[in-house]
Amino acid sequence: MRQTSEAAELDFDSVFRRYSPYVASVGLRLLGRDHELDDLVQDVFLEAHRGLGQIRDAGSVKGWLARICVRRAVRRLRRRRLRAFLSLDTLTHDAQLIAPGASPEARAEVTRLYRKLERVPALDRAIWVLRYLEGEALDDIAVLCGCSKSTVQRRLRALDTELQLVKEEDS
Repeated sequence: MRQTSEAAELDFDSVFRRYSPYVASVGLRLLGRDHELDDLVQDVFLEAHRGLGQIRDAGSVKGWLARICVRRAVRRLRRRRLRAFLSLDTLTHDAQLIAPGASPEARAEVTRLYRKLERVPALDRAIWVLRYLEGEALDDIAVLCGCSKSTVQRRLRALDTELQLVKEEDS
């Protein structure tokens, strides 16, 4: 029984239809692999289904879903690194992140970038991707990643320096 139009906006099916492309986009950039994406999106919306009734402001749904997505993706990245450390998996990225018409140089650059991102802590990777690939504001990244704005800034500076060093080594 729905009492308000706002409650109708928070119908799970409509939330899924409206926000699943956004969640998939964020998830793909965070994970760097397409074959894990369906599972991530499913996990995000399973958690969302359980908590959707607690959301009172329809305008906060996108950010709420993004927080779930980031938290779940970071968890997957940590698990992936552990599996690679234990030699159960190899760290690779998915070529689907590269635009179809990209030059060989651009393809190589994306490959190098994701190889480097595979080696950084999962939360740092999430912060970097949210800032530079998703274009999120620093305040929003802090909320999405559950840390302070100054922590986001510090981690971005450190990772920018680290990625710049890798770029120079490749030259």
